[in-house]
Amino acid sequence: MSPAHVLEPTYRRLKRALMEGTWPIGQKLEAMRLADEFGVSMTPVRDSLNQLVGEGLVDLTPGEGYRVTLLTEQSLRDMLAVNALLLESVVDPVPQKIDEDDLTGPIDTYADRVGDVFSIFALGSENRFLRQTVDLISDRLHIVRSLEPDVLPNALEALAELESNAWATPSKRVQALRRYHDQCMANVSRLIAMLAEQGSA
Repeated sequence: MSPAHVLEPTYRRLKRALMEGTWPIGQKLEAMRLADEFGVSMTPVRDSLNQLVGEGLVDLTPGEGYRVTLLTEQSLRDMLAVNALLLESVVDPVPQKIDEDDLTGPIDTYADRVGDVFSIFALGSENRFLRQTVDLISDRLHIVRSLEPDVLPNALEALAELESNAWATPSKRVQALRRYHDQCMANVSRLIAMLAEQGSA
């Protein structure tokens, strides 16, 4: 096991690179090459890759090694449906005061903002597993969400509606969630096609 002071930054750097689509979906990830690129030994890279397998960002096939997880139309539909179900089940108000550690990370991009607002919605639930699952889905869908402003007809408006309803009543949150997820579901094929185009560019 790698020391925490080496493992944690390696894991975070690798995870962010995967979320941002540094490597195309399905690409093989060679631990030795990544270790050279990151300037660390192979152990923290391998430990990080194994952790990311558990989070769904990396696939591990015995005899073949690690690959960037494939995303199909069906798997995207499934994750969107689960995300909507989980968040619509949160009926309690979101706490007015939020600890920064409860949020998914830096709020830089459209995709970060979507993940962050869903983390805020999930804080209305006392169920930690629900909150963790929402965050895992956000990490997994970050690359797709980065494409939404170019694909969804009203992506920025939908995001603004989500953000403006973060502390609203549960019924208003659900309305905003449904509008967002309906747009995504209607454009799954286009999102996956654009993701495939990115990978082949």
